[in-house]
Amino acid sequence: MASAREQIRSLVLSGDPFDQPADELKELRLEAARETFTAHRERIPLLRTRAEETGVREITSLDDLVPLLFSHTSYKSYPVSLITAGRWDRLLRWYTTVSAVEPDDVDVDGVRDIDEWTDRVTAAGHRPYITSGTSGKVSFLNCDASDLSFLHDILEQLTCWPDPLPPKPVRRGYLLAPASGPMRSIDGFRWHAEVFARPEETRLLTEDPMRVSELMSSALLRRRMAEGTATPREISSFESASETRERELGAALARIVEDIAAHRDEPLLIAGMNNQQFSLIQALRARGVPDGSLHPDTLVLSGGGNKGRALPDDYQQQFAAFYAGVRRVRSYGMTELQGSCLACEKSRYHIPPWVIPLVLDEPGETLLNAEHGVVEGRFAFLDVSLEGRWGGLISGDRVLVDFSPCECGRAGPVVLPDIQRYGDLGGDDKITCAATLDSYVRGMIHG
Repeated sequence: MASAREQIRSLVLSGDPFDQPADELKELRLEAARETFTAHRERIPLLRTRAEETGVREITSLDDLVPLLFSHTSYKSYPVSLITAGRWDRLLRWYTTVSAVEPDDVDVDGVRDIDEWTDRVTAAGHRPYITSGTSGKVSFLNCDASDLSFLHDILEQLTCWPDPLPPKPVRRGYLLAPASGPMRSIDGFRWHAEVFARPEETRLLTEDPMRVSELMSSALLRRRMAEGTATPREISSFESASETRERELGAALARIVEDIAAHRDEPLLIAGMNNQQFSLIQALRARGVPDGSLHPDTLVLSGGGNKGRALPDDYQQQFAAFYAGVRRVRSYGMTELQGSCLACEKSRYHIPPWVIPLVLDEPGETLLNAEHGVVEGRFAFLDVSLEGRWGGLISGDRVLVDFSPCECGRAGPVVLPDIQRYGDLGGDDKITCAATLDSYVRGMIHG
């Protein structure tokens, strides 16, 4: 008989994984949580140490998961000096404390920079997705081959759920993104183009790859500029490079605008983060393309990407107006999740069966889940589908989760649209700042 985790992952091919009997799914999720903890405790040292410190030996209820949850800062708990000093072996040793990766899996001999280190991890069959930030660090979130395959199944089966698109390459594609890079959004856009766009008819914002080193150095310099510690030469060089890059991207965007305007009567695929999408919409409007004028079979992907640039408060309404009548992916999610919580006909975000929602109090210490009704709290979860890392995480999002059946007729729980931020756990993060765990990670790196 298939394991509980295998049964849950197979639901992506069921036709509608979000419409499962609530009682059956509840028991299946708990058994999958037991299996996930058992498997990852042996493979991920930081989880094993966490379990020993908190005395959690098995999962008997969802409450047992709360002490085991990581914060997103767990995945960037490495000393930045390991990168600046080129200590790639020690960075790999850190990576193996938070991921299902063995140190001998990856050959780091001769690595010259963080981009090459990331490429070596990828070449060994472990995809290290990054999430950017403003601290100068990035998070490294490990996926293995089965995780990537599962993500591809999700997009083939569930794009535009509850009325999913057939996986046919019939669109002209526009990806407002680099050619490649270890971000899930970049891979996701490319995979969508492979499934839904015509071969050889996808245009990129830039043919250059995204470089992790440039992302990190830019964030570090921005922080130093804010602190007043950057030198005038560094600031001048940064501003000059930024202006050059802006001109190049502006010219590339102008070419895409002209191409979309010329082909707007055809089905299109337009994918990009919110910042890029907003710039595109403004440029298309200036070009004379009216709201709601794109072909109805056009597919639009957007989300995230708001860091570093303030969007107007009504940007979502502007998206909805310009892209009126086309197919849009409406979801709530984050890189740490496999897939997203997808919006139903009532605009409520249904949580995938492989994601166990855990609504916590603001400090992230007490489980508030209920049998029925709406609960407000900090969104946390265990994603039981993940093989490459422990999928238990506490987010910074304040959510309202309705554990009753949804108004659309499907079972709950669902996340309601009013999503805000508590902020991250920061210095109180139970994972990265607990003294014994911090010492443990340092010992793994330097030992």
